[in-house]
Amino acid sequence: MGGMKRFAGELIADATEDPAQLAIRLIYQVRCERLRKLSRSLDEVLHAATYLLNLGVKITRVVYERDRAVITVESTPFLWRLFAGDCAWRQRRLEGETTIYTWFAVRYGTRIEWEERQ
Repeated sequence: MGGMKRFAGELIADATEDPAQLAIRLIYQVRCERLRKLSRSLDEVLHAATYLLNLGVKITRVVYERDRAVITVESTPFLWRLFAGDCAWRQRRLEGETTIYTWFAVRYGTRIEWEERQ
């Protein structure tokens, strides 16, 4: 009996399967896994954005790269209460005499960032 068999959750080939068919199956399997990962990641971004918008937080930018997403929001004092004990600063830089801190928190697998000027 030709085709693929499962072993410990992984698909493996039968010894009787044509190598060309095996290659096509494996390519299809990799494509499906990549699409599943992309779909899951985009769902996380959508959930995080919906969460923020429902709380009245203004989103200024959404950046999605290969394996990560960053939502930049407008800084408000509410963010400190929302992410109390669950945020950290990522970067500190100087612009003239102003110090700018970039803070972040993670919700639904998505990084949420904002900047504060001091």
